[in-house]
Amino acid sequence: MKKGLLSIFALAVLMMVSAIGHAQTTYTKVTSASGLEAGAQYLIVGFEEDGSAYAMSYQKSNNRHAVLVSESSGVITVTVATDPSSQTEPDEFTLGGSNGAWTFFDPLKEGYLCAPGGGNYLKTQTELTDNGKWNLVLEADGACVPESNGGVEQRFMHYNPNNGSPLFGSYKETSNVSAPVYLFKAGGAAEPDPEPSNYPTNFTAEVDVVNVTLNWTDATGSQLPTKYLVLASTGNITVPTDGVPVENSALAINVGYGVQTVTFNNLNGNTTYHFAIFPYTNSGANIDYKTSSGYPTANATTDDIYVLLSEDFEEDMGAFTAVNLYGDQDWHHTTYNGNGYAYMNGYASGAAHQNEDWLISPALSGDYQVIEFSFETAMNYEGDELRVAVSSDYDGVSEPGDFEWELLTDLFDWSSGSYTWVESGTQNIKSYVGTTFYIAFIYTSSDDIAAAWQVDNVSVIAQGPLSVAEPVAKTFAVSPNPANDAIHFELSQQAQVAVFDLSGRMVSESRMGAGATTMEVANLENGIYFLSVIYQDGKKEVARFVKF
Repeated sequence: MKKGLLSIFALAVLMMVSAIGHAQTTYTKVTSASGLEAGAQYLIVGFEEDGSAYAMSYQKSNNRHAVLVSESSGVITVTVATDPSSQTEPDEFTLGGSNGAWTFFDPLKEGYLCAPGGGNYLKTQTELTDNGKWNLVLEADGACVPESNGGVEQRFMHYNPNNGSPLFGSYKETSNVSAPVYLFKAGGAAEPDPEPSNYPTNFTAEVDVVNVTLNWTDATGSQLPTKYLVLASTGNITVPTDGVPVENSALAINVGYGVQTVTFNNLNGNTTYHFAIFPYTNSGANIDYKTSSGYPTANATTDDIYVLLSEDFEEDMGAFTAVNLYGDQDWHHTTYNGNGYAYMNGYASGAAHQNEDWLISPALSGDYQVIEFSFETAMNYEGDELRVAVSSDYDGVSEPGDFEWELLTDLFDWSSGSYTWVESGTQNIKSYVGTTFYIAFIYTSSDDIAAAWQVDNVSVIAQGPLSVAEPVAKTFAVSPNPANDAIHFELSQQAQVAVFDLSGRMVSESRMGAGATTMEVANLENGIYFLSVIYQDGKKEVARFVKF
């Protein structure tokens, strides 16, 4: 009877252990040679430019796989692999040897990491040779490029992002793969690093139409930064606060130490921006910015250019709306050789079919002196030409054929077949200056013939806001700016108020009364928006704000 009870008890314990799973282990980043200890366990880790951490994992045929792990302030807490073929958990290595000839033993594969040569190989071998003995020189931030003692050309261990399929391998000294590795030791508690010793130098801004690229030379000193925070503002720069991370947004970018360049895209045209860069160490509640006086700044004024619409259809139909007036086929998103585009073909199930389908842009503001329109097309098979039209009459929701549209088809260049992409050329659609307008691509086919048409890279670029004398949009202020939940502003009289994103797509519209006004923006995606106000007497105002 006792034997039976013991068996039941043992089974219960086994089930509890199985349910709990393998315990997690905490690993701390090694930042000096004193953290190297023979017999201790380590993770081998690489970092992406955005700070994502990847730990060395199972042995592939010629190199080591990498798995995403969560790292914060030099600490990783994770469950390590117990199966040598696990593709979801990192492998743990036992450090052996001594200074100048350290070894990494993999207990799951029962062998040593080695650089055998003959390619960018990082393999595991049971017999320890000089190819499996490594010289480790750690930088102040823990960065290390282990060098094999085997003497082969490909003897330097690196982390390789590998276009989204990260791995670890061994490379020549002259290789373009240059990311270091970091060792994280089991146990211990990481001490937060102090703030960086110095600022980066040579901080400059370069304008490309409405994009601004910032360049700099990395900071130096006894304490190097982990990352940089680069801020942009049309007013005063808000200095970051220790312990409060600033997330990436349209006007804030975090980049890793060593990157030395960032670009702010699709900024407002004809606007002066102020930029500043702040190096920092650690992350989360331990983040420590260097904010003493003299932080690097730069200024730049964007060109008098405004991006009303820029649609590349990479992920979906984007800002465009497909309207099916007749037939079973319709405009849809598709991809070929990694390129996304809008596609329409009236041929299906072995036959051509009668169709009429419209691909319509969002409402676009024409309050500019010049409005330039361009796109690309590709087509194949015999069928009707694809037409393009513009309307300032369309209401954006009803059947488009019930409104007036101006055909612009003959103004542009078009693909002639074989799915060959052709740039349309650029046309100034100046007759729509001062209006709100829509653009439509119109596809038709019959039961006899049906062509296949593809549309991509639709662009509407404006220059020179209309002068005050030409009726129109004065600027006004909203607060707070940037805003998270709501913006506040004053209306002098009843008005139609609309919000547009950078692509020119109207995201909201409402009629509001005179006086102090509050508009909820919590549901908007983070980014830059334009608030358009049209008063009863026809006067217009516009404000720009940032949602974060």
